[in-house]
Amino acid sequence: MKVGIIGISGRMGAALSQATLKSDALVGGVSSVTTPEEWESVVKNSDVLADFSVPEAALRAAEMARKYKIPLVSGTTNFSENNFARFREYSRDIPLLHSSNFSVCVHLMAVLLKKCEKILQDFDFSITERHNRRKKDAPSGTALFLAKQIDKPAQTVSIRSGGICGDHVCDFIGENEMLTISHRAFNRDIFAAGALNCARWLRGKNPGFYSMNDYLKEKIDCPI
Repeated sequence: MKVGIIGISGRMGAALSQATLKSDALVGGVSSVTTPEEWESVVKNSDVLADFSVPEAALRAAEMARKYKIPLVSGTTNFSENNFARFREYSRDIPLLHSSNFSVCVHLMAVLLKKCEKILQDFDFSITERHNRRKKDAPSGTALFLAKQIDKPAQTVSIRSGGICGDHVCDFIGENEMLTISHRAFNRDIFAAGALNCARWLRGKNPGFYSMNDYLKEKIDCPI
């Protein structure tokens, strides 16, 4: 599988480059300094695009993926509502998979949250998420995803400090006890591997908007 990376100069881009070189073919990547000609070359020579960038670049990647009929896997977050609607429209013409997190364990965490809420209906719910100081969006896309698993409002705290890769702690808090479900990423390899697995799965799919849930349901029978 020939992979083109959108956002190759970022931390996730670097992790994805290393993962791609181990198992697939890296066509190249684009960053904020890439010329239009280089963009064109990377996209048209790829079997699939993997995007971990910013909303503006993700929209451009989707537009070019549509031009060349190439599947796109994206982990970009911090879209405005209007931009995400625009981004999603490209799935009318290409298979497009978007996820705020490509860790299987995070998606298993979502399953647990749903199960716990059914039982702990009188408990309050909160999320504390920690990421490196360079991460711009707060709350994180993963925190927003986890909050959507619960019907009641989530109190969310975001911490940006040091080089933390990703740490999400969900608390169900009652009058006399508390249940904590947490996930900690030791490095970005899990996200890179998950994105590549989704990319392989996405090839050959019909145009449409896909999620990590679609991948999990088909590959490991673990729907969320």
